Amino acid sequence: MYVNRRTLLAELQRFEHESFLPGQEYLIRAVLEGRDVLAVLPTGAGKSLVYQLAAQFLPGLTLVVSPLLALMKDQVDSIEERGIPAGVITSRQGRDETAEELEEVDEGAAKLLYVTPERFANETFMATVRDQQVSLFVVDEAHCISEWGHDFRPAYLGLRRAIEQVGRPAILALTATATPWVRSEIVERLGMREPDIVVHGIDRPNLFFEVVRVEHETDDRTLLRGLLAAEPRSYPEEIQRKLAAAMSGCGIVYVRTTRAAEETAGWLREWGIEADFYHGQRSTADRERVQDAFMCGGLRVIAATNAFGLGVDKPDIRFVIHRDIPASIEAYYQEAGRAGRDGHFARCAIIYRPADLARAAFLSAISEFTREEVERARAVLLRRSGLTVEELGEASGLSRAHVARLVATLTQQGILREQDGGLHLLVRDFDPEHTALRAEERRKAYERSRVEMMRNYAESTACRRGFLLNYFGEEPGVDRCELCDNDVLQRAGEPVTQGQDAALPIPFRVGDRVRHDSWGAGTVQRVTADTVTVLFEEVGYKTLATAIVEERGLLKPTES
Repeated sequence: MYVNRRTLLAELQRFEHESFLPGQEYLIRAVLEGRDVLAVLPTGAGKSLVYQLAAQFLPGLTLVVSPLLALMKDQVDSIEERGIPAGVITSRQGRDETAEELEEVDEGAAKLLYVTPERFANETFMATVRDQQVSLFVVDEAHCISEWGHDFRPAYLGLRRAIEQVGRPAILALTATATPWVRSEIVERLGMREPDIVVHGIDRPNLFFEVVRVEHETDDRTLLRGLLAAEPRSYPEEIQRKLAAAMSGCGIVYVRTTRAAEETAGWLREWGIEADFYHGQRSTADRERVQDAFMCGGLRVIAATNAFGLGVDKPDIRFVIHRDIPASIEAYYQEAGRAGRDGHFARCAIIYRPADLARAAFLSAISEFTREEVERARAVLLRRSGLTVEELGEASGLSRAHVARLVATLTQQGILREQDGGLHLLVRDFDPEHTALRAEERRKAYERSRVEMMRNYAESTACRRGFLLNYFGEEPGVDRCELCDNDVLQRAGEPVTQGQDAALPIPFRVGDRVRHDSWGAGTVQRVTADTVTVLFEEVGYKTLATAIVEERGLLKPTES
């Protein structure tokens, strides 16, 4: 479908925007042409406007799948204020409210319908949607479909089937954080056809990145208070002034546990800071009260677990401090990226204790499924063909996440087929040791390597922004960003603890495909003067010394 630019701009003004942000118009035109599109755009790049505006020109209905209840409601309220009809169906609605929304869809009153992924398991909902002309299927937070992503949501694995059931419309998958490996998973799991993959500069040039190392947990309180008070470090005066201004604004302190969230909020209040805590164990009413107070300025700081932040669009957050280091770069960059969405200077600091990452590695290992669990699931499937994913979980006693991963693994290997919502074994005598568990071992290796990449980031003396961009498959435009602790301390003449000596040149660039005799195929993620980091398909991230790579010929270039 072709729409001339004057008409697009007129519709854009209806959404109260005067001009497109970089990449928006290209994506809208790709969607209007009926192409499948995977877009990796930074937070604040206007992802939602792409499908909201495109939906006004497309015939029929645009389905928007999102795990973020609060964000869906906010978006629907916002566009309805501009006279644009939209519907939303969530688990919080009663039967009457849901029926009313479905009736509006049935009558064609709404061009946009926001739903959670779990809704596609509801036959009443599916019966209504199947009767509609669905022109576009939008998957927001698309990294949730990947086991390799940091926010894996089992319900997302059912979206491919849902897409087929509603007539296989064009697919628009959106995410702010996806490595090249996760992008491949998204394309495969959604069944995208020759998608247009758009990666539009994930750099956030207004964010200042730093890591402050402590050895003992008892030092946290003192260090956190120093950060909030903007106590001087060895930074140049200009940077110090900006940091002090940022710390007088509002911010988030992320922690790993509910206990730490409550403890941190208590410290903040002791220091005269308007603060409260947010975690998943609080009541819905309390969480909404805290979030609303933060959004309107009644609270200056929130101490929170990672339950807080998804869908929170507050542009003037001036700092994000991690009292506990996250277990992956993806999780860190998403949480840190909640700062400075207005484009102004913001501070992103990690309080780093090396022992924390050992704890994170242990917690990730807890989520592994075992041979016994695979055998239990196989026994159930042998007894009863046609079970749904939910019924398999109930009959086998496996968690929802484990069942979803197991079903995905066996389906990929041609052992299991999902048809009309039911599961059917194609290979009855498969060996768990050489099928499902091999894939699980691969996932475990990847998880361990992600923890090590987080450790490498925390302990690096190189440009932190460059490290982050390399991780997501991008080359920084300069060697030093001059807006991270390592760069400004080196400029100020502070000693550097790791080698800066020029090493042997290495004939690889970020994005190159290589092969290692033991670890197989991989993609170069980062190249420094003395190391090269590769994401291997079988074992995850590995960092090798440049000199040894050159001397022993450890990495061989490949075409694909």
